[in-house]
Amino acid sequence: MTNGSAKATETVKDQEIAAEQRYVDRAYARLEEMREDARAMLREGYRQALAGTKGSLVDRDAMVHQAALRAQALDVADDGLVFGRLDLSSREVRYIGRIGVRTRDHDSLVIDWRAPAAEDFYRATPEDPRGVVRRRVLHSRGHTVVDLEDDLLDPSAADGLVVVGDGAFLASLARTREGAMRDIVATIQREQDEVIRAPADGTVLVRGAPGTGKTAVALHRVAYLLFRHRRRFGSRGVLVVGPNRRFTAYIERVLPSLGEESAALRSLGDLVDGVSARTHDSPSWPGSRARR
Repeated sequence: MTNGSAKATETVKDQEIAAEQRYVDRAYARLEEMREDARAMLREGYRQALAGTKGSLVDRDAMVHQAALRAQALDVADDGLVFGRLDLSSREVRYIGRIGVRTRDHDSLVIDWRAPAAEDFYRATPEDPRGVVRRRVLHSRGHTVVDLEDDLLDPSAADGLVVVGDGAFLASLARTREGAMRDIVATIQREQDEVIRAPADGTVLVRGAPGTGKTAVALHRVAYLLFRHRRRFGSRGVLVVGPNRRFTAYIERVLPSLGEESAALRSLGDLVDGVSARTHDSPSWPGSRARR
């Protein structure tokens, strides 16, 4: 009896994975079209320079710059493009991913995780479902969906929805930590999201014990601010300062994996170009006796 139930559950999960794979394939097909559009913009930029006027050269530089940035963002999004799905009580379905993807008719295929429409993916809870019936996390390797985890937030409105897995957060805890920090974009918790999406004006101070995700939250906040306030922060740049080179090497891939390449990462000893600190003060300096 037990073996039969397990086999039936596995079959249902496989069917769900296959259905999500079809949608993910559609999103990747559109992503490739968007890449081709970016390449076409790049070619058009160079073509305009053939006019030989100063104005055409300015137009070329602007168009080539924008096309290069667009192509870069699309390339970064290629790995794990779609990682979330929301099933709402209104019957609307929203797919959440690393960048926004729309059809040529401007219908939404994937919502950028930083967009207001994606906020419920991180904020909804069983106590406050915010209209979300089921939250699903998609785990992928490359373009292939390999696993799913669901959170049923409003059982009274489930109406036959299939629920599989142990929940995204528990699954993320079970994964082995790797040698470099990864983004946590698919498993951001409500309290973390409140910090990430806090108003841009003012100072945000994040405190916590080691290993509680302070750095990851701070980096995702940088990505969010660059997305929501591109004109304000994109032109001025963002500086991320770490305690040492080992730390900055550990976190250096997080922002690029979120589609942001404009932030500069420096350690305290490398803040000034061309100058590298080689001397380390003793922990007891200065005034160690006075503190005792």
